[in-house]
Amino acid sequence: MKSHRLTVVTLAALSVLSFGCAEDLDDSVGDNAPHGTAAPGAIAVNGVVKDWKVLVVRHSIHAGEVTFTVANQGTIGHEFLVVRTDNADGAIPLEGDRFSEENESLLVIDEIGEYPIDTTEELTVTLEPGSYQLVCNLPGHYEKGMHTSFNVAA
Repeated sequence: MKSHRLTVVTLAALSVLSFGCAEDLDDSVGDNAPHGTAAPGAIAVNGVVKDWKVLVVRHSIHAGEVTFTVANQGTIGHEFLVVRTDNADGAIPLEGDRFSEENESLLVIDEIGEYPIDTTEELTVTLEPGSYQLVCNLPGHYEKGMHTSFNVAA
């Protein structure tokens, strides 16, 4: 009888822990990410943009073709830029409420322009080894935290 009671108590404790962790799901991509498909030979990276975060399921890949599938789960429109830069995550110098995409310390590889909430877009690019940031550069968005680091290995 003791082992049965212990099992019930353990299951109850695990249920409480699982329920408590559910609050953190908004801050992780996990099951919230769209499930896009990449072209044959390309790498798939799924993610979301929302007020005020850029979240992806992977932060490191090998060089080559990559397809980003990104859902806008925010309350307003957002964009998604792939930027090659040696600036630390969140440290691209701003000019007012956004950074200049002509800044010499970065290279904008490509972007999904502003797209509405509850939609998903795809972007396929070829990335060389280096340090990148995945960002939203709409006025005030980068400054509020819409960026994440992304590394490409040889």
